[in-house]
Amino acid sequence: MSTIIDVAKKAGVSKTTVSKILSGKGNVRPATLEKVNQAMKELDYIPSGFAQIMRTGTAKNIAVLLPEQFNHGYSEILRGIEMVVESSGYIMTVCSTGVNAENQMDYLREMVRRQVDGILFFSYARIEKNVNYLLRLSKKVPIVVMDNILKEDEPISMVRVDGYNLTRKAAQYLIDKGRTRIGYIRYESKNAATLERYEGYLTALKENGIKFDPKLVREANIESHITAGFEQARVLMHLSSPPTAIMTVTDMFAIGVIDYLREAKIKVPQEVCVMGFDDIPLCNWLSPKLTTASQGQLNVGRTAAKLLFEQIQNPEVGFRKILLPGDLIIRDTA
Repeated sequence: MSTIIDVAKKAGVSKTTVSKILSGKGNVRPATLEKVNQAMKELDYIPSGFAQIMRTGTAKNIAVLLPEQFNHGYSEILRGIEMVVESSGYIMTVCSTGVNAENQMDYLREMVRRQVDGILFFSYARIEKNVNYLLRLSKKVPIVVMDNILKEDEPISMVRVDGYNLTRKAAQYLIDKGRTRIGYIRYESKNAATLERYEGYLTALKENGIKFDPKLVREANIESHITAGFEQARVLMHLSSPPTAIMTVTDMFAIGVIDYLREAKIKVPQEVCVMGFDDIPLCNWLSPKLTTASQGQLNVGRTAAKLLFEQIQNPEVGFRKILLPGDLIIRDTA
């Protein structure tokens, strides 16, 4: 890790000037401040006083970085995190980073500068540069990653749901009900978490001797959510041999599927079963109520926060990888 001397040298200023900026004391010209801030960013510099704050717990603040704050799935995870944070006397800073690699890095650096006690990090996809930064940062700051972006031997704690076996279980449930022509709506973007769900679907077909039909798999835009599910359901149901069940990688896509089937006067589940993934609160308010694969987001958030606080309270605790099973929530659509 870089030192204050490295920062001073790169910025072309004295060590005393850098110390003044870090402490917020003394008058420093804006141009000098900008040079020092840029040098700290390029060197990934973490102020040396951070370790003392980690030992004393004076910051009392954790950072939660996620791609989109208002995604229904993330809102439940945040609620689980908040339960643990509030009972610990801490506060949490929540940042919506989007999927842009540089945005994620900027937020990470900013949270370090604010001297947070720990970081909960979410990402849709593995970005090598960012993972490498997290690996370096984890030596100074407790970090728990959520979503499947780490390798098993990479020494950062991770909490995630076993999307592969959960989707496999969901597909098997539909097959056991006699639905062997199963459509699947996935994301256009190929991220690790949703790819393993798709692999679970493929495995269930193979295990039951069902021939894979690529026409039954549709890719939808993650940003369109319900509209994308609606449009892809229309495509599936206009096939010469349409599906008798439709699985989706998220509940939001499934809601769009149900909306299309209702408009097309196709009975759910009598003619077509629908299976979502996530179990967002809205599932129980739909008509018919959505059958879905539940990640137990509340428990995911709570587990991750507890693991982070274990590391904050005892820096000697090693990293842990926790894989949660999830469950099927059987309602009216399948």
